[in-house]
Amino acid sequence: MRLWKKIVVFGLGGLFLTGSAYAYFDEYDDYTDSHPLRIVAYALHPVGYTLEWLALRPLHAITSQPELRPIFGYDPYGPEFRSFDYPQEAVIAPAPAPLVQPGMSAADLEALRRAAEDAQAAADEAQRAADEAKQAAEAAVRAAEKSDRAFERSLQK
Repeated sequence: MRLWKKIVVFGLGGLFLTGSAYAYFDEYDDYTDSHPLRIVAYALHPVGYTLEWLALRPLHAITSQPELRPIFGYDPYGPEFRSFDYPQEAVIAPAPAPLVQPGMSAADLEALRRAAEDAQAAADEAQRAADEAKQAAEAAVRAAEKSDRAFERSLQK
């Protein structure tokens, strides 16, 4: 019986040691991978990665503190917002030019009215379609919950 166990153990060990393992790698591209700047990038990328994680990210964590934002000039929202969490002044946009211009003919006014009515009808139709889609989604959620409950009951049996 001991000989049988040794054969199985050594046989399985041999299979594990001699079995091929899957090795995945990127395909080599002669055009981009052999470019001299790509070779330089292979050497410089670890330096930049280390610099980012050891210096720049901690520096960003310090300067982005809410109470330190005005001191360091950090702007989390982009260049459009410069208030640094202070209330902004209201910006009044100029009024759009009126659609009806002096000297428009009655036919042009009628065409504008029909276009507005068509746009309103399209908006109403889109609202109805959105409501129907919402109802269908709610029905799908209810069906999925019902299916989950049935599955759980079947597992309990």
